[in-house]
Amino acid sequence: MGDASALRLKDRLRANDEAFARTGHLFGLSKLARKESDPGTYEAVWHILSNLCNAAWSVGCKVSSSPIAAEGGDALWALHTPTGEAICISRGITAHPGLLADMIRNFIELGYEDYPGFHQGDIFENNDPHYGGIHAPDFDMGMPLFYRDELVAWASCVSHVSDCGSVTPGSIGFLNPDCYSDGLCIAMEKVGENDAFYPWYEMRIKSRTRTPDWVLGDARGRLAGCLTIREKLTQVIEKYGLDFFRDASQEYVEDSRRYAVGRVKTQTVPGRIRKSQFKDLAMKGKRVLLGKQDIDCLFNLPMELEIEADAKVRISLRGASGTVPFGQNISPTALKSGLLMGYSHIIGFDMFNSGPKAAWEVEPPPAGSWANPFEKDFSASSGVAWAPAVMWLSSLYEVFGRLFQMRGFVEEMAAGAATTMTAEFAGINQMGVYVAGLTLEQACNGSPARGFTDGENSAWCLYTPNADFGNAEIAELYYPILFLGRNIEPDSAGYGRFRGGLGHTAVWMVHNTPGIEYQCGCAGIRSKTIANHGMYGAYPSIPDRPSYAHDTNLRELIAEQKPLVHERGDPENPNIAQVVKARELVTSAIAPFVTPEPLQNYDLIVHPISGAQSMGDPIERDPKAVEDDLNKGWVRARVAEEIHGVVARPNGSSAWFVDEAATEKRRAEIREERKRRAVPFKQWWAQEKQQVAARENMDPAVLTMWRTSMELSPDYGAELRAFWDLPEDFEF
Repeated sequence: MGDASALRLKDRLRANDEAFARTGHLFGLSKLARKESDPGTYEAVWHILSNLCNAAWSVGCKVSSSPIAAEGGDALWALHTPTGEAICISRGITAHPGLLADMIRNFIELGYEDYPGFHQGDIFENNDPHYGGIHAPDFDMGMPLFYRDELVAWASCVSHVSDCGSVTPGSIGFLNPDCYSDGLCIAMEKVGENDAFYPWYEMRIKSRTRTPDWVLGDARGRLAGCLTIREKLTQVIEKYGLDFFRDASQEYVEDSRRYAVGRVKTQTVPGRIRKSQFKDLAMKGKRVLLGKQDIDCLFNLPMELEIEADAKVRISLRGASGTVPFGQNISPTALKSGLLMGYSHIIGFDMFNSGPKAAWEVEPPPAGSWANPFEKDFSASSGVAWAPAVMWLSSLYEVFGRLFQMRGFVEEMAAGAATTMTAEFAGINQMGVYVAGLTLEQACNGSPARGFTDGENSAWCLYTPNADFGNAEIAELYYPILFLGRNIEPDSAGYGRFRGGLGHTAVWMVHNTPGIEYQCGCAGIRSKTIANHGMYGAYPSIPDRPSYAHDTNLRELIAEQKPLVHERGDPENPNIAQVVKARELVTSAIAPFVTPEPLQNYDLIVHPISGAQSMGDPIERDPKAVEDDLNKGWVRARVAEEIHGVVARPNGSSAWFVDEAATEKRRAEIREERKRRAVPFKQWWAQEKQQVAARENMDPAVLTMWRTSMELSPDYGAELRAFWDLPEDFEF
């Protein structure tokens, strides 16, 4: 190992790649010598290094000054080998380790070892999607770590800043029409040395972001976390020896690869499996920035997995549709990093690091698609690149869930994830300070139903295991809002034998401000269409629908001590419509949007966070489980009867009791109704073929999606034509 460590980093990268290609083991490690000779120390050091990263997360988030990091923990720190492979990772936004590893590798491949060189105390950053970043608000940092003049590791981190200077305030730039509007650009730069940022780096943030104190506070938090890693890593090396650290750090990565491969081998089956998924972005007729954005968009998010006999996993996005004139395009590097996050949830590994992705072969997405925009459309925006990515990643749950079920591992199954709608405020807060940034509500979706049980309510999020929506009181310190309610939202998940975890709703009253904008952002939502459908006959959850009231009578209601709005209530007759009078009252807004006017004191917002998907036929749900949901207020009586076929009656008090005989009868009626509606597949196919061939009732967004999908992936187009028996020259 001493000889290898003397090689230049670029040469070591090549040697590592060649060793893996030759042996099938990362770094050529056919044996895990340190693990085999001293498993106790090997395991102990792993946990020390993991805790070291978590200590960095705790320090970095507390040094940070924005509510996103300081309260929500929306950040992450990691430790890497000298050539960039992630060894271990902190808690936080786990979508980033692959991206951080690729960033370090890119520094090496671009020749930064020669110029500007790597030295103790150097600080490097990137947030540019053209060079692997995901979107401008996610600032990725790397610091080389030396021990006695030898580069022995890297510390890395990422934090989601409150504002990055894009054309619209905040950090969810779904309205950005092109990359030139995405805000402050840090393109693979050295931004500091000697453990300090360059003054011109700080000046750039001050002159190009709307919340410079918060953004600089987050930068100092990132630095503090990396310095924590460096300090504690030195202690580890001095205790266990440099040779042990060098050897074990590589073994941890290879060990994780082996674990993931073993799971795929023992719990799935070889073969090809595909999942269709679609995401819409309804913007026609809304407030947009450029004329070309006055359109509705539809994304094709296809997922294809092929598992080989040796457990190698091939992943393809053939059929991905074209770029959109909004901030919802993503680089392939960032998409693969998100894939590692999803893989960690589903395959699961004791050691979360770069190892498992070595067993993948990800086919480059079609050039010019939302998943690979820059080859054909360099100006494409990635203002909120997560938007299509998180919905595509949700398919991973169903794909692997079906494979697990084939081998009998029903406890490993999980239905599709919830979707994510963000709330962002921009304006003058109660202390007279301009603020722009997120609340953290979107970090607490419901979790998916499992193969044997319901999901958990407001306890999970696709992009972070923290599931922390933060304290209401802290949000009220930063933003000019008061919480009137935060509660579990009934019927907000899918419907099935096993219910997806429910989401929740926040109710805010705007308070003590001359005016703020409410931006209901798209970080992976459904505007009009149904996206994730659940599994095995489940019904999907409904699209996200926020509400707001502008120029209200809330002040008078408070003075008269009359009831206020604390929850959504019945979605067909929501509480906001019953209680509040307003000049502008929107009870079921189609997200995403920015309010036409700044909201003022005593205006009201009802912001829902969706639940996750379900599993199994809704009429196979245990009637007692439905009864329990009724008594907790998690399902409405009409939904219980119409969807679950459960007839329940109140006993005169607050309790509900299932009428078992009436339930049996109702479920039998539902089955008969289904039979009467059922159509043989051949008949359905023939009718649908006529509609497809005639492009009948197809919205322009649908036509554009299918046309670009088929143009960018000709073999996908050929399969589509073959399925519908269409002419070879058929186009949408």
